[in-house]
Amino acid sequence: MIFLGIDVGASKTHAVLADESGFVLGVGRAGCANWEVVGLDGAGAALKTSIDQALEAANATPARITASGYGLAGLDWPSDETRLGPVVDALALHGPYTMVNDAVLPLRAGTVDGVGLAAIAGSGTTVVGRNRAGQMARSFGAGYPFTDWGGAGDIVMAAVNAVAAEYKGLGPKTSLSARMLAVTGCTELGEFLEKLMRWQVKMDGTFAPQVFAAAHEGDAAALEIVQRVGYAIGANVVAVARRLDMLNTNFDLVTAGGVFSSRSNLLYDSLRDTVRAEAPGITIVHLQAQPVVGALLLAADLVKQPVDKDVLAGQVVKALA
Repeated sequence: MIFLGIDVGASKTHAVLADESGFVLGVGRAGCANWEVVGLDGAGAALKTSIDQALEAANATPARITASGYGLAGLDWPSDETRLGPVVDALALHGPYTMVNDAVLPLRAGTVDGVGLAAIAGSGTTVVGRNRAGQMARSFGAGYPFTDWGGAGDIVMAAVNAVAAEYKGLGPKTSLSARMLAVTGCTELGEFLEKLMRWQVKMDGTFAPQVFAAAHEGDAAALEIVQRVGYAIGANVVAVARRLDMLNTNFDLVTAGGVFSSRSNLLYDSLRDTVRAEAPGITIVHLQAQPVVGALLLAADLVKQPVDKDVLAGQVVKALA
């Protein structure tokens, strides 16, 4: 058997072929295949490029594919399924396939059977869940004002707000000010804020680790931001679990993405406290596998074929290195 897993993120597409033993046969890469960014034709082209590369590496043909799992950024509403179904059909691959939002991949990769919840926090945030009956629910994953908050961009904008508050006398002094001056080369806050407003300097998600560092040094403003991230994501976890009637059950909460890779105790404590106040049976698990592992497992699920997840995860890490 040969399974195809596709992971379409914000900027890249990974295609991986693996067999039922978990051994990776071929890998393909392409640019963004999110139809909201590149259009339906662009999405189809990127998918085809990555799949063709993987097939060539595996010395295989489309007819040998047993089943496929697609984790697609931009698959957010039922109407998107009608848009993207023809794109996948046009690839003319053999076997059944399933399409899910890319946020579902960490859930499948990080749990035994895909039942539980996953909170993903990278540039933005998304929460997704699946209950024992197979019902699924998720947050919008669309940032402010659509109830999702806590991605790297949100963290940095909150830090800028804290620095501006210090400058105007609306908030306490914060070590975030010195950190922002250092990364932008500015000498004082007035210069920094003027240049930031006029797009002469830039603050983006790459500054987020400095917010965590300041929080762990005890900076009050940074502490408030990190704890707010845990609360905001935790509130979405509770909301998704409530919709799936899982608040009174035991389930794993998989965390994934660059923000959670900080492994900040402050963040995790805030998240855990928020969720356990409503769902005391959660166990938090940080995702170790690549998300595309989830796509491969979803493909294998279609034909009820067990795959050794540990072997597969190790193989994928090496193949994508």
